Amino acid sequence: MKRLRRRPTLALIVGCLIMGSALSTTIAQDPDRSRAATEGANQAAEADRLLKLGDFEAALPLYEAERASRAKTGDLRYEAYALRAIGICRAELGDDTSAIVSYRQAHALDLKRDDPGFAGYDDFLIAQAEARLGRPVDAIKSLERALPRLTGAADRDHEIDALLVLTRIFVGSGRPQPARTHVARALDLAQKAHEAWRIADSWASSGQVEGASGRPDVALDHFSQAQKLFEAQGRAAEAAWMETTSASALVLLNRPEEALARYEIAAQLHKHLEDGGSTSEDLAAVAGLHLEAGRLDPALVAAKEAVDQARDADDRFREVEARVRLAQVQGAKNDWAAAAETLDEAVILGRQVARDDPAEQIRILLTAAATDSRAGLATRADERIKTAESLADEAKSPELKQIVDVATNSLRSKAPAPPLPVPPH
Repeated sequence: MKRLRRRPTLALIVGCLIMGSALSTTIAQDPDRSRAATEGANQAAEADRLLKLGDFEAALPLYEAERASRAKTGDLRYEAYALRAIGICRAELGDDTSAIVSYRQAHALDLKRDDPGFAGYDDFLIAQAEARLGRPVDAIKSLERALPRLTGAADRDHEIDALLVLTRIFVGSGRPQPARTHVARALDLAQKAHEAWRIADSWASSGQVEGASGRPDVALDHFSQAQKLFEAQGRAAEAAWMETTSASALVLLNRPEEALARYEIAAQLHKHLEDGGSTSEDLAAVAGLHLEAGRLDPALVAAKEAVDQARDADDRFREVEARVRLAQVQGAKNDWAAAAETLDEAVILGRQVARDDPAEQIRILLTAAATDSRAGLATRADERIKTAESLADEAKSPELKQIVDVATNSLRSKAPAPPLPVPPH
């Protein structure tokens, strides 16, 4: 119940850009502007072709050239289209910060030409990028600006999308109650518009709201409804994700064996889709459920495969979690030396991928310190504790400092370490 995934936003842009190939009479009467308009149309056509193929790196310079050509013609509408396409290419290439710059430039042009629908769409794209950058407060503000503009647009699809993104951000921020109104509105609009995949997405998001509200039984029903709709539409990736979310709801309902079966199915589906990161997440959950049931050998097999899947997919976030799970299993088998080695790599990866998240780094460090202590690596355990203390001081967080102090006192007094209250990534 945690992914904020990119939404399909390219089709509308591509369609609008293709429309730019027609020259107005005014432009045709000016040779320089006519030449620039022709160049822009040709650049857009080739960029659109590459974008459809998913070659964002090759499409980006063509869209940048098209933007320059459109600027020469003074056509704000098509210049804004090019800027949006530039932003999407940059976002797909992993540079959300630069993408926001392009979206804001498009937004300024859309406001200048008094097109609130596209200005709202720009706000929506900005919000998605802000959410991916870990700036939920900014994303909520952008979406709240976007919604009134999208409500007045002829195309209501992006209003539904904005409501669903807002829902997921509220849920991810631990505030499911304000999300409830938004997801209900999204479902109503999707049903009225007969948008099948948006209906399914609304049910999935509603399940997230119910799960976060402490109603896993209702969440399970909504996830099941979404899964049926996704399967009917041939959307295999979304259907597989619903297997994972349904399994998580079954865990909360204290039905571990049913949850285990669903996680195993999800792992098979994600492996078939060659989604190594999601496969790793499913297998780490499988390992955890076997571990809780005392089935250490199958837990070890699943945990090792979870690490392999994440590493092969170059998904370092999930590799960290898979390694933490593997170390838990190795510790349960009293192989503390192996567990310490497993967590040593997790610490290195964690410092890389969670460099802006001191709580996550501290969680991994304290877990590794406790394991090092059990493995007889007292010096290394002490070094990890000192690093955790330094991070807590730098973060100026009394809560983190208290967590580190409690864990440190427990480790140094040789008492059994209490569960760490820092949540996983």
